[in-house]
Amino acid sequence: MNQRGSILSIQAIDASTGNFTGTYVNNAAGFSCRGQPYAMAGNVAANKIDFYVNWTSPTAPNCRTITIWNGRVAGDKIPTRWKLYYVGSDWNFHKMTGQDLFTRR
Repeated sequence: MNQRGSILSIQAIDASTGNFTGTYVNNAAGFSCRGQPYAMAGNVAANKIDFYVNWTSPTAPNCRTITIWNGRVAGDKIPTRWKLYYVGSDWNFHKMTGQDLFTRR
């Protein structure tokens, strides 16, 4: 769970490649697509972790964005930086950036 209450759930990991899949539930105030699970995929190598969410789903709203997190596993914490890409009302691509701190529950 991160400091905004969003939940990253890793459900399967391939030990030979470090690839993993799971779900991400956004609970951050001020962002859309809240409270619904979206598919998440990533990779972990040593303590480096990268994962992404393409905010589309057959059972949840399509937010037409993608978010990519990059970070390092440090015990039960994962400090990350994220980039969120979207198409604005001007039909141009835009990027938002930020940081999250995930803590194992």
